[in-house]
Amino acid sequence: MRPVRFYVFDARLLILALPWLFLPNWWTTALVAAAMLACRAAEARGYRLRAAVRALRSLSAGRRRALHAARQRRFTDFG
Repeated sequence: MRPVRFYVFDARLLILALPWLFLPNWWTTALVAAAMLACRAAEARGYRLRAAVRALRSLSAGRRRALHAARQRRFTDFG
C-alpha cells in the first residue's frame, strides 16, 4: 500500500503544520520547516515516516540487553 502524499511530503506531516496555522510566528515556521526537511531527508535515505520515527525512538532508547544486569555473565580471565 502506498502512503498518501501531499506534493513531495507524507500527508501525516501536515499534522506538524497545525501549530503554525494557529500561531504563525517565525519560530513555529522554522520548527515546522526543519521538521519537514528532516523527514524529507530521511525519505531520501530510504526511510518512510513511520520507519524513521521508529529508528529515532530506538536510537534514543539506547542498547538493550537480553538479561538483567544482575544476571549477566561476566568474562573471566583464567590465564
